[in-house]
Amino acid sequence: MFTMLEHQKKVLEQLSYDKVLFRKEILKSFRWLKSYEIIMLHNWLKDNYGQKYPDVIQDVFEFIAA
Repeated sequence: MFTMLEHQKKVLEQLSYDKVLFRKEILKSFRWLKSYEIIMLHNWLKDNYGQKYPDVIQDVFEFIAA
């Protein structure tokens, strides 16, 4: 079964060429992912895009924690 988390990972992979679109899509993910999936997404983003977009990942996840 294809979960929403897996769907979002695929979309983020496709948008990873553009920092602005990548950030917007992460924010959209929070609308429909469950809290445990958001944690899993955060870990996946750090593992896969932590070198490329560390500022985006930190900014977005600080935003939802506030």
